Amino acid sequence: MKLGNSGANNKGKKYIKIKPGAIATPENQLKADAFKEWFGRFYPCLQTELINKDTYDEDVLNDTFLRIYDKIRFGGLEIADYKAYFHRAFFTNFMQINIQASQSVTTPLDNHDKIDDSESDEELIKSKFELENDIFDFVYAKYPIHEFELFKMYVRLKPAINYADLSSLTTISQSRISEIISKIRRDVCKQKDFTIRRRSTLRKTEC
Repeated sequence: MKLGNSGANNKGKKYIKIKPGAIATPENQLKADAFKEWFGRFYPCLQTELINKDTYDEDVLNDTFLRIYDKIRFGGLEIADYKAYFHRAFFTNFMQINIQASQSVTTPLDNHDKIDDSESDEELIKSKFELENDIFDFVYAKYPIHEFELFKMYVRLKPAINYADLSSLTTISQSRISEIISKIRRDVCKQKDFTIRRRSTLRKTEC
């Protein structure tokens, strides 16, 4: 099958930049909902395929979903083959994350914190604690309480808990959990103050 952004019928839609304040049309919302329904049904299958390829990363998987969902909803992206398009987008995101990790580029709420040995541990721990509380305050003020609690549980218990565990605990589907957490994480990552403060609490890896 051809990917939705290939061929003469899709010119100009290979790269879709979503403008701030963009509003979804009814037609695009229906297409986005259809993609979300597919993602929910095929979520376990996608997990298995990525695990078999040794490229599985739960956060990248769900961030990829949200990026595609937004491009369909707000940009009108046409996709003829969900699976092929998703795998290609996932691989691109997966490689970007690994390149960033090798360069010690960090984003809020990604990976595990490493305390800087050259500074005061107590001061860094305090800074990290304050940052975490500010992030939770931000999420609490902006999102419904059940989404805030889900996000807080995931952040506090990661990596001991994953989306499958959260689904068992909350009876919320994995696809819905992925949608909520990915949405919040992306929102938090857009806050420059959080990003700057987070970087100050991490130790740069020597090459």
